[in-house]
Order: sequence, then C-alpha cells, then structure tokens
Amino acid sequence: MSLAKAEAETNRIILHFETLEDALRLFSPWRGAAPRVQAAQQIHHALSSVGLQLEVRIQGRPVAELGSVRPRGPLFSLLNGTAA
Repeated sequence: MSLAKAEAETNRIILHFETLEDALRLFSPWRGAAPRVQAAQQIHHALSSVGLQLEVRIQGRPVAELGSVRPRGPLFSLLNGTAA
C-alpha cells in the first residue's frame, strides 16, 4: 500500500493513488455497496455545498469526481457493483 499524494488547484482537490486497491481504501470504513454509495453521495453533497470538487486519480487517470454536477467516474460503478 502506498500513500495518496494530494494537490489543490483553486477549488479542486486531487488525490493521486498508485493502484485501484489504494483508492478503494477511501471507502473502507463503509462495508457493502449501499453504504459506500451513500457515503460517496454524502461527501459529494458536502463538497458541492461549499463549492469544492474532489478528483481521484489512479496512475494519473481520473476515476472519480465528487462535488461537480453529480458523482461520476468508473470508481462509482465499482462501489455500487455495476462494473462489467
């Protein structure tokens, strides 16, 4: 496991991870798909309400965005079990 690196650009916080497993640790306090999706929604609404955005990247590629129009990215498909 490697630690995330963080950077900020105006109102956007970017978290950089080396692996998908490392990125999914963000949601490890919540067990099961439904609680993880609910946590992502709550974090999204909290960030949105104060004008912040959070982007999660794995090896430089964006996989999730919170705080914008709606939570989006392939990471959310994995959280709610709809990944193919």
